Amino acid sequence: MRARRQRAIVLAAVHACGAAAAAPAQNLAADPAAVKQLVAAVSLDVMSEASLRACEDVGAPSTSQMRAAWVAWRERHQIAPLRLVVADLRRRQGSSAPSWKKLTEPLRQRVLSDPAPDQACAGLARDWQAAGMDVSAQYPQARAVAVALVQAKLVSPPDLPAVAPGPARGQVLLPSQIDALSAQQGGGWSSISKDEAQRKLGPVHVKGRVERWSEDPDRYHLIQEHADRAAQAHVYLKFDAEPWVGREVVVRGLVTSLRAYAMDLADAAIVGDTSGLTPSPLPQQPLARKEVLLQRVMSAPGKGLPEKDLAAVVIHGEANYNQGTRWEEDVRFLMRDGSVYRRTEMPPDQLNAAASRQLEPQRWGRWRAGGKGYEMQPQDDDGRPGAWQPEKHRAVRPWPKDTRLEGSYSRGTFSGSLVTGGISSTRGIRFTRDGRFERSYSSLASSGSLAAVMNNTVVSGSSHGDGKGSSSTGGGTVGTPFGTAGAVSSRSNDDGASRRGRYQLSGFVLTLDYDDGHQERLLSFPVHDDNKTVYVGNGSMSLDK
Repeated sequence: MRARRQRAIVLAAVHACGAAAAAPAQNLAADPAAVKQLVAAVSLDVMSEASLRACEDVGAPSTSQMRAAWVAWRERHQIAPLRLVVADLRRRQGSSAPSWKKLTEPLRQRVLSDPAPDQACAGLARDWQAAGMDVSAQYPQARAVAVALVQAKLVSPPDLPAVAPGPARGQVLLPSQIDALSAQQGGGWSSISKDEAQRKLGPVHVKGRVERWSEDPDRYHLIQEHADRAAQAHVYLKFDAEPWVGREVVVRGLVTSLRAYAMDLADAAIVGDTSGLTPSPLPQQPLARKEVLLQRVMSAPGKGLPEKDLAAVVIHGEANYNQGTRWEEDVRFLMRDGSVYRRTEMPPDQLNAAASRQLEPQRWGRWRAGGKGYEMQPQDDDGRPGAWQPEKHRAVRPWPKDTRLEGSYSRGTFSGSLVTGGISSTRGIRFTRDGRFERSYSSLASSGSLAAVMNNTVVSGSSHGDGKGSSSTGGGTVGTPFGTAGAVSSRSNDDGASRRGRYQLSGFVLTLDYDDGHQERLLSFPVHDDNKTVYVGNGSMSLDK
């Protein structure tokens, strides 16, 4: 019943302002000040969600109470339909839409850097009850503007999922049972039609919490979590689940894609009455430890792993041609006490070994010399040792104090395929003998030859940044019954101060002091003795010819 009530609230928010809103709809939709109220109301929600995610990342005990408070606040002020309208506005603006990250990243970093994040997060949960978070009072025109934009056909009406009528019957799956379901179905299937999905399994019911899928704000999945553990498989929802973000729901749908690690649900509906459902008897895959934020296992510079305790830093790399081309490397710290650590984005002198052993035991193990190389014994999520196995890693040397380099180093990757489209990107850094550096990046995305042949469509976008500034462009041609239509857009951004400055190399540390005032300390070392390949942060870069 709660899901049906929520759906009624959402629909009412967009469509039921009635005749009073109908008359001035065109005026409100064209009023920049009124539209600004709508965007500000949604911005408050975006920032609130970012603070919740940051508190989740730091492992704050109050996270569950925060989530409940945020969900209640969104329902009380009917935020979801407003966010759907603004999301459509942003889609229509394309690359010219301002990035939410400019709002959320400073807030996120404030939570992550807070010396007492638990107290800060508990305070945020209380803030959603305060007068300053009363969206209806702070932005009284926001809801009417959303209705006006829909009535003026400047945005599409929110496309909400159906709510299944009556009590549901049958069994309900959890994400941790997808692996077993896939095995039961002979390994599953990559993509089938809804008609075929109906024949194979018919409608299935899955229970989980609705969350956004990664950085994409318009895609959603069901997850299963308990404390610091989570199911490794996700259920991807093929509908706009904005009103249910943060809620635990049961969804009924057709399984159009099924793999051990994921399931796609199409033609889906929210189940309002779950009283007739029983748990599926399929075995559950054990929940795995969630990724621990790097900051949680880092110490201040020089306060981490003492140099005397470090036996070696070792590396192994190989090419990965799965869905693209990229060079992948695995770096590990070998300790003199025989332990090994295999998460190494930070320099050794910032590794908080005690915190890491407690929060991420699966990243620790044992090592020993074996023949011409090393043998290592990994640990599982609970710190239980596995079998010894040979590794291909080799030791690298640290930088001599105050090393200076000269030249440009870069690293390129390609994700996707030339047929279906993909993204080619390059990251680089240029060093000079006088101690200056300049970082750069470039990327090119294209729709691929299949779209060009089948639909006479070519869409591409590019971005570039270096010490002088950054820019991005997008455009393409789209086939229509009347020929092709094309468009191009471009945008210039900052002055490059956040990508240039002074550097220092010493030991296993590259310190970058940027001209905009911020600093980075990155794991770094020469991959080979000729300094033609250097490791920077999380991957190696080769000297440009």
